[in-house]
Amino acid sequence: MEERWDLLEKIGAYAAGELEEAEARETERLLAEQEDHRRLAESYTRMLVLMSVTAQESPEAPEAMVNHVIRRAYVAAFLQQAETFVSGLGRSYIGAFVYYLGLRPREA
Repeated sequence: MEERWDLLEKIGAYAAGELEEAEARETERLLAEQEDHRRLAESYTRMLVLMSVTAQESPEAPEAMVNHVIRRAYVAAFLQQAETFVSGLGRSYIGAFVYYLGLRPREA
């Protein structure tokens, strides 16, 4: 689970342009390999743009907004991981059930 948080932080830092060149290239490779990672980077980018525009329009609001956005990002990431885990677990149980009942056609 700690690896996942590290990945979230790395993708967030990449979207914010805070990575050194070597780390940025490594993160770009991860983004090219995984669609989920690309979507996360796009979400971070949209969030950063929204925060930037909001900060320009009302300079007194950013700290509260940043805290709210960070909490929402963590919750969204957690829910996405939970959904992935539960759907994988469900597929495994259904596969085992089908195997147990002998419903899978036998290969010739």
